[in-house]
Amino acid sequence: DYLVVSPSYPLMTKKVLPEFHKYFHRVLKLGTFVGGAKNVFTFSAKGCQDTFGHVPTEPVQVFFGHASDPDSLESATYKAVWADEAGQKTFRLASWEAILGRLSIHQGRVLLTTRPYDLGWMKQVLYDPWLASGRNHPLIDVVNFRSIDNPAFPREEYERARASMPPWRFRMKYDGLFEKPAGMIY
Repeated sequence: DYLVVSPSYPLMTKKVLPEFHKYFHRVLKLGTFVGGAKNVFTFSAKGCQDTFGHVPTEPVQVFFGHASDPDSLESATYKAVWADEAGQKTFRLASWEAILGRLSIHQGRVLLTTRPYDLGWMKQVLYDPWLASGRNHPLIDVVNFRSIDNPAFPREEYERARASMPPWRFRMKYDGLFEKPAGMIY
Protein backbone atom coordinates (compact mmCIF):
# COMPACT_ATOMS: atom_id res chain seq x y z
CA ASP A 1 0.00 0.00 0.00
CA TYR A 2 1.00 3.58 -0.70
CA LEU A 3 -0.37 6.91 0.51
CA VAL A 4 -0.91 10.30 -1.08
CA VAL A 5 -1.67 12.96 1.50
CA SER A 6 -2.70 16.62 1.30
CA PRO A 7 -3.07 19.19 4.09
CA SER A 8 -6.88 19.02 3.90
CA TYR A 9 -9.62 17.13 2.12
CA PRO A 10 -10.68 20.15 0.01
CA LEU A 11 -7.10 20.64 -1.22
CA MET A 12 -6.81 16.95 -2.03
CA THR A 13 -9.96 16.97 -4.17
CA LYS A 14 -8.96 20.24 -5.83
CA LYS A 15 -5.77 19.13 -7.53
CA VAL A 16 -4.01 16.00 -6.21
CA LEU A 17 -6.83 13.53 -6.82
CA PRO A 18 -7.72 14.77 -10.32
CA GLU A 19 -4.06 14.87 -11.42
CA PHE A 20 -3.30 11.45 -9.96
CA HIS A 21 -6.41 10.01 -11.62
CA LYS A 22 -5.57 11.61 -14.95
CA TYR A 23 -1.99 10.42 -14.98
CA PHE A 24 -2.21 6.94 -13.42
CA HIS A 25 -5.63 5.92 -14.74
CA ARG A 26 -6.26 7.72 -18.03
CA VAL A 27 -2.76 8.33 -19.39
CA LEU A 28 -0.73 5.37 -18.11
CA LYS A 29 -3.70 3.00 -17.71
CA LEU A 30 -2.15 1.38 -14.62
CA GLY A 31 -5.35 0.54 -12.78
CA THR A 32 -8.71 1.75 -11.53
CA PHE A 33 -9.78 4.48 -9.16
CA VAL A 34 -12.71 4.33 -6.77
CA GLY A 35 -13.66 7.75 -5.43
CA GLY A 36 -16.04 8.94 -2.78
CA ALA A 37 -15.56 7.62 0.75
CA LYS A 38 -12.89 5.14 -0.41
CA ASN A 39 -10.58 7.27 -2.56
CA VAL A 40 -8.31 4.40 -3.53
CA PHE A 41 -6.42 3.57 -6.69
CA THR A 42 -5.77 -0.13 -7.33
CA PHE A 43 -3.10 -1.24 -9.77
CA SER A 44 -4.18 -3.83 -12.34
CA ALA A 45 -2.02 -6.90 -12.98
CA LYS A 46 -0.68 -5.23 -16.14
CA GLY A 47 -0.14 -1.99 -14.21
CA CYS A 48 1.87 -3.89 -11.58
CA GLN A 49 3.92 -5.64 -14.24
CA ASP A 50 4.61 -2.34 -16.06
CA THR A 51 5.46 -0.46 -12.85
CA PHE A 52 7.09 -3.01 -10.54
CA GLY A 53 8.22 -5.71 -12.96
CA HIS A 54 6.03 -8.37 -11.34
CA VAL A 55 2.52 -8.98 -10.07
CA PRO A 56 2.43 -9.20 -6.24
CA THR A 57 0.13 -11.67 -4.52
CA GLU A 58 -1.57 -8.83 -2.61
CA PRO A 59 -3.32 -5.95 -4.40
CA VAL A 60 -1.19 -2.81 -4.80
CA GLN A 61 -3.24 0.17 -3.67
CA VAL A 62 -2.72 3.89 -3.30
CA PHE A 63 -4.81 5.51 -0.58
CA PHE A 64 -5.55 9.21 -0.28
CA GLY A 65 -5.66 11.04 3.04
CA HIS A 66 -5.43 14.45 4.61
CA ALA A 67 -3.12 15.74 7.30
CA SER A 68 -5.55 18.01 9.13
CA ASP A 69 -6.57 14.93 11.16
CA PRO A 70 -3.48 12.87 12.13
CA ASP A 71 -5.65 9.99 13.40
CA SER A 72 -7.07 9.52 9.89
CA LEU A 73 -3.57 8.51 8.70
CA GLU A 74 -3.20 5.68 11.21
CA SER A 75 -4.06 1.96 10.95
CA ALA A 76 -2.05 1.21 7.81
CA THR A 77 1.38 0.14 6.65
CA TYR A 78 2.82 1.98 3.67
CA LYS A 79 5.81 1.45 1.42
CA ALA A 80 6.00 5.10 0.36
CA VAL A 81 4.14 8.39 0.79
CA TRP A 82 3.74 11.49 -1.34
CA ALA A 83 2.83 14.50 0.82
CA ASP A 84 1.67 17.44 -1.29
CA GLU A 85 1.81 20.98 0.13
CA ALA A 86 3.27 19.63 3.37
CA GLY A 87 4.47 23.10 4.34
CA GLN A 88 0.96 24.43 4.94
CA LYS A 89 -0.15 25.13 8.51
CA THR A 90 -2.96 22.57 8.35
CA PHE A 91 -0.37 19.86 7.62
CA ARG A 92 0.40 19.16 11.26
CA LEU A 93 3.55 17.81 12.89
CA ALA A 94 1.43 15.03 14.42
CA SER A 95 0.45 14.01 10.88
CA TRP A 96 4.10 13.89 9.85
CA GLU A 97 4.83 11.69 12.86
CA ALA A 98 1.88 9.41 12.03
CA ILE A 99 3.15 9.05 8.45
CA LEU A 100 6.64 8.12 9.66
CA GLY A 101 5.14 5.52 11.97
CA ARG A 102 3.11 4.00 9.13
CA LEU A 103 6.29 3.70 7.01
CA SER A 104 8.37 2.01 9.73
CA ILE A 105 7.91 -1.65 8.77
CA HIS A 106 9.05 -1.09 5.19
CA GLN A 107 11.44 1.75 6.08
CA GLY A 108 9.55 3.61 3.37
CA ARG A 109 10.39 6.92 1.79
CA VAL A 110 8.47 10.17 1.74
CA LEU A 111 8.36 12.75 -1.02
CA LEU A 112 7.20 16.16 0.16
CA THR A 113 6.29 18.62 -2.56
CA THR A 114 5.66 22.09 -1.25
CA ARG A 115 6.89 25.58 -0.96
CA PRO A 116 7.77 27.06 2.42
CA TYR A 117 4.67 28.68 3.88
CA ASP A 118 6.10 29.52 7.29
CA LEU A 119 8.98 28.66 9.61
CA GLY A 120 7.12 25.78 11.27
CA TRP A 121 7.78 22.09 11.81
CA MET A 122 9.00 21.36 8.30
CA LYS A 123 11.83 23.86 8.62
CA GLN A 124 12.72 22.75 12.15
CA VAL A 125 12.41 18.98 11.66
CA LEU A 126 13.68 18.60 8.08
CA TYR A 127 15.32 21.67 6.60
CA ASP A 128 17.44 22.79 9.58
CA PRO A 129 18.94 19.31 10.20
CA TRP A 130 19.66 18.98 6.47
CA LEU A 131 21.36 22.39 6.45
CA ALA A 132 23.28 21.63 9.68
CA SER A 133 24.64 18.45 8.05
CA GLY A 134 26.32 20.52 5.37
CA ARG A 135 23.53 19.55 2.95
CA ASN A 136 24.62 15.93 3.20
CA HIS A 137 22.13 14.43 5.66
CA PRO A 138 21.88 10.63 5.51
CA LEU A 139 18.06 10.62 5.64
CA ILE A 140 16.99 14.01 4.26
CA ASP A 141 17.55 15.55 0.86
CA VAL A 142 16.24 18.93 -0.22
CA VAL A 143 15.75 19.76 -3.87
CA ASN A 144 14.85 23.36 -4.50
CA PHE A 145 13.20 24.83 -7.57
CA ARG A 146 12.19 28.40 -8.19
CA SER A 147 8.83 29.02 -9.83
CA ILE A 148 10.66 30.27 -12.91
CA ASP A 149 12.42 26.89 -13.23
CA ASN A 150 9.06 25.52 -14.37
CA PRO A 151 9.05 26.02 -18.16
CA ALA A 152 5.30 26.79 -18.02
CA PHE A 153 5.74 29.61 -15.49
CA PRO A 154 5.75 33.07 -17.16
CA ARG A 155 8.89 35.13 -16.53
CA GLU A 156 6.71 38.28 -16.57
CA GLU A 157 4.72 36.98 -13.60
CA TYR A 158 7.90 36.09 -11.73
CA GLU A 159 9.29 39.60 -12.28
CA ARG A 160 5.94 41.24 -11.41
CA ALA A 161 5.90 39.38 -8.10
CA ARG A 162 9.53 40.26 -7.38
CA ALA A 163 8.82 43.98 -7.96
CA SER A 164 5.63 44.03 -5.89
CA MET A 165 6.48 41.95 -2.82
CA PRO A 166 8.83 42.29 0.14
CA PRO A 167 12.03 40.39 -0.79
CA TRP A 168 11.69 37.85 2.04
CA ARG A 169 8.13 36.97 1.01
CA PHE A 170 9.06 36.73 -2.67
CA ARG A 171 11.92 34.34 -1.86
CA MET A 172 9.53 32.09 0.09
CA LYS A 173 6.69 32.12 -2.44
CA TYR A 174 8.60 32.13 -5.71
CA ASP A 175 12.12 30.87 -4.93
CA GLY A 176 11.14 28.18 -2.40
CA LEU A 177 13.49 29.44 0.31
CA PHE A 178 12.81 29.66 4.03
CA GLU A 179 12.95 33.34 4.96
CA LYS A 180 11.73 35.55 7.75
CA PRO A 181 10.66 39.18 7.65
CA ALA A 182 13.38 41.67 8.44
CA GLY A 183 13.31 42.63 12.10
CA MET A 184 11.39 39.53 13.18
CA ILE A 185 12.56 38.42 16.61
CA TYR A 186 12.62 34.81 17.82
